[in-house]
Amino acid sequence: MRRYLALVCYALLALSIGTSGALAQGHSNLGVRDWLMDINRSSQSHVFVGTMVIRSARETASAKIWHFGTGTDQFERVDLLTGVAQTTFRRNNEVLIFDHGQKKVFIETRNDLGLFPAVLTQPGNTVDQHYVMQSLGHQRIAGQLASGTALLATDTWRHSFRIWRSQADGVVLKWQTLATPTGPVLEEVAYSEISVGKASGLSADAMRQWLQIPPDYQVIRQVSEAVNMAGLGWTAPTGVPGFLPTSVVRASGPSVYAPERQVPMVHWVFSDGLSSVSFFIEATTAGNVQPASVSLGATNCVRRRVGAYWVTAVGEVPLTTMHALIDGIRWK
Repeated sequence: MRRYLALVCYALLALSIGTSGALAQGHSNLGVRDWLMDINRSSQSHVFVGTMVIRSARETASAKIWHFGTGTDQFERVDLLTGVAQTTFRRNNEVLIFDHGQKKVFIETRNDLGLFPAVLTQPGNTVDQHYVMQSLGHQRIAGQLASGTALLATDTWRHSFRIWRSQADGVVLKWQTLATPTGPVLEEVAYSEISVGKASGLSADAMRQWLQIPPDYQVIRQVSEAVNMAGLGWTAPTGVPGFLPTSVVRASGPSVYAPERQVPMVHWVFSDGLSSVSFFIEATTAGNVQPASVSLGATNCVRRRVGAYWVTAVGEVPLTTMHALIDGIRWK
């Protein structure tokens, strides 16, 4: 549950950032790729604070979210309101996770943050072939009138999505993940209340002050470096249309999810421009690790052994897609 909440809140930070004026007026003149890129560009300068609720068939959780964008710098804070007391901050690509119970702060650098993956700007991206857009009309969400748009998958390799944005400022207010274009809804994230712009009371100085680490907290810094997967003997999966590698780093040292980890871990991200899958690759050890498959809401997790390594795949894609991707990874 703890890892699930943190992963969901990371996604919410990105999905809650606003859109441009052109998008708020409609999407009739934009294809899926241009539409997503427009959202990504305009997300750099919104300021807001709100409470987000995450619902799936098995779990309900909530988080308080603060975001302050200056156009060049991005500050974000997430406080989990359900389960373990934990605060996560982001300052551009630097992430600080405060474990208040243990009085520890884990610091790491992540290159996969942002509203939509960098694959949108890469040659060969085919997101327009895998989703079609459809208007959903209007509804009130968190006290604001919102316009809805569906991104419907054209095949069974990916989920479909419904997204509602404020007509006043374009901020994403609700996001649903569907198993198929007609449902059912696997997961919903939505604001119960939100304040945008000056009404939020936020400032860059306040966000910087929050980033100060208490003197009695232990600081654990994870060191990351870029790696060449082909040079390490890895071959990317090619069996799922549209999913391309977007980023890869090798991290050394413990993390909030694996405080005892000693061996380096590679984080390899694949995306079709909207949906994404993360592969976490670690050398096998003498520990009691077994292959596994777990589903929670729209998130699936699969672990299997590949050569001398354990590979764990996590992402919001169908389980058959997850298995096809992880089965397609080759080492040596």
